[in-house]
Amino acid sequence: MTEDDDAHAPLADPGRLAALAETGLGNESDAALDALAERARQRVGTPVALVSLVTDREQVFPGLAGLGEPWAHTRRTPLSASLCRHEVVTGAPLIIEDGALDPRSRDNPVVTDIGIGAYAGIPVTDAAGRVLGSLCVIDHQPRRWREDELAVLADLAHSCSLELRLRIATRDAHQERARTDTAEAMLRVAFTRSQLLLTASQALAHADDISQLREIVTDLVSGDLKPAYVGLTLTESDGDLHRIDDPLQALGPESGDAFSHVEDDTPIALTAREGNLQLYPDPEAIAAAFPETAQRRYAELGLHAITCVPLPGPDGVAGVLLFGWDTPHDVDVHEQAVITTLAGYVGHTLERARFVEDRVTVARELQEAMLTRLPDLAGVRLAARYLPVGRHEQVGGDWYDAIDLNAVDGADRDAVALAVGDITGHDIHAATLMGQVRSMGRQATWERPTGAPSAILAATEQACVATGVRATGTVLQAHLRPDAGDRWLMRWASAGHLPPVVRHPDGSTTVLTGVDLMFGYPELREVPLTDRQVRLAPGDTVVLYTDGLVERRGSDLDIGIRRLRDTVAALDPTDTARFVDDTIRRMLGQGTPHDDDVVVLAAHLPATDRR
Repeated sequence: MTEDDDAHAPLADPGRLAALAETGLGNESDAALDALAERARQRVGTPVALVSLVTDREQVFPGLAGLGEPWAHTRRTPLSASLCRHEVVTGAPLIIEDGALDPRSRDNPVVTDIGIGAYAGIPVTDAAGRVLGSLCVIDHQPRRWREDELAVLADLAHSCSLELRLRIATRDAHQERARTDTAEAMLRVAFTRSQLLLTASQALAHADDISQLREIVTDLVSGDLKPAYVGLTLTESDGDLHRIDDPLQALGPESGDAFSHVEDDTPIALTAREGNLQLYPDPEAIAAAFPETAQRRYAELGLHAITCVPLPGPDGVAGVLLFGWDTPHDVDVHEQAVITTLAGYVGHTLERARFVEDRVTVARELQEAMLTRLPDLAGVRLAARYLPVGRHEQVGGDWYDAIDLNAVDGADRDAVALAVGDITGHDIHAATLMGQVRSMGRQATWERPTGAPSAILAATEQACVATGVRATGTVLQAHLRPDAGDRWLMRWASAGHLPPVVRHPDGSTTVLTGVDLMFGYPELREVPLTDRQVRLAPGDTVVLYTDGLVERRGSDLDIGIRRLRDTVAALDPTDTARFVDDTIRRMLGQGTPHDDDVVVLAAHLPATDRR
């Protein structure tokens, strides 16, 4: 293989090309990515910014700002004229300060065609870390890039990566849902005569996980097929088989280890290997096919006949259903059709449950990855928790943030900016908007370390309008700074958010009232956002939260806030992390399902002198 082949290999990687296709993006304008390119152009201060995706034959620009013709119209260039391919090949940023002199660019005709005096590109990746392209900015003159400019570009590239990943996940979900719906529709048409199959399709459609699937299988077959026992075994990696027992089933579980192997000499293993229906109508048939150990397992359950059917999956057999009868039983053609069709339903449900579980896990990991690692401050003890909604396929727009203001301007030791928010919605779109609003809020805070909280909220809101991010909800921004003596000053602004609660050292509490119009409606805001302030003493604890902590169906919000005050009053805030955990546990109840995301952020001011 030549050096050119080695260099081209990452570009031709099948997984990377598949991920590019799943974004659904090409050389047509994409509003969100155009807006992101415009943000990069403005933030870094360059005439041109591009969101470039690189295939194995060309590069396309679904997002661009400031690029002249003909590229602004065609939004594509051949691979030979691509600087962005360097990010794909190396997996690293490409920083060029003089395009005419740098050996990586000087011989590229695009330098002269576009007028690349300086170039900075940051890779954008999918969830597997594969580089799909880059977010790049171009200056027409040579330029020495500053670290803060590259940091802004890297942050925007991260947002671009999240956008691409969420698009891939959403596209996969739509395709999987369409495929599943088609398969289920075909099965319903073919077997409408069977009430069992109709009941099965209705019940299995609501199965969210494997434990529910196991319960539904038991309930469905016990009444109509009349088996005495139903077993469910799933195929795992490396040929392992995992039996899923139902503790509520009258008969069972089977003896022996719940884990076995596909090469074992058992009816389950044989069905998993061969992938077809296996019928054993009496003990003699079982004895003729399997050794005594396998015979004994079913004899101990009192089974005289068994039927095993494979569960279809995307990569072959996903599992095996075993039906057992306590008398000899010859399964007729009609029962075989019912059993086989039921196995198809179960297989599709199993595939959907696993897919949903993976999808939710990825979405929540992305959401949690966007939550802040709290700064370590000498004079303030911070703790925060994010608890996602309990329902499957539900992620939301709640978040918290904390920024060490001393790290920004070096002015106030222990000064910290706190934020909590709740973007409307409980889906991947809401989580996407949350990430964009949070990033804009952080940028506004970094640009205004001594600014008022209201100014930061207003800047964030205006940035959303300017970039077309249609996010609405509630946000609270608060700044804690050391004040005279051992006191603290907290200034805050609230765009529709719930009031902070302050717990005092004696256990009493104060609700910090005052709220302005919800976030996301600047055109309706008749008066500017208001800054409010309160002085705090050593030992005070500020509690910020979202509505999932205090709102309950059929209950007044004031009652929820009163419960929160009583709860924090009874807890010791000196161990702030435990204080937050205990607050959530007491407010929600141990193991009680909740129907909204929950965020709690606490700032405790130790009753000791600040270092």
